[in-house]
Amino acid sequence: MTSFSLLPIQLIGILGVIIAFIGLAFSAFLIIMRLVKGPEWAVQGVFTLFAILFFFVGLQVLAIGLMGEYIGRIYQEVRQRPRYRIREILSSQPK
Repeated sequence: MTSFSLLPIQLIGILGVIIAFIGLAFSAFLIIMRLVKGPEWAVQGVFTLFAILFFFVGLQVLAIGLMGEYIGRIYQEVRQRPRYRIREILSSQPK
């Protein structure tokens, strides 16, 4: 049996990196489209706002994941419990 897992907290940090990367990729796409198609392509900067929003939301989720990682590690260190418990040791020799 496991006593505590950092995996969900680590997944939140990974999700933040993915969201921030999507924001950066969307920004690069917008810059390329502006260079290729011209300024008429973008409609009043709505796409630019979405790219900025994705990037900063991703950074915030990443920061929450990092704080959770620190708190989880502190929790594990304070409790000083083993990662798992052995309920029963089976041996091949009869008792």
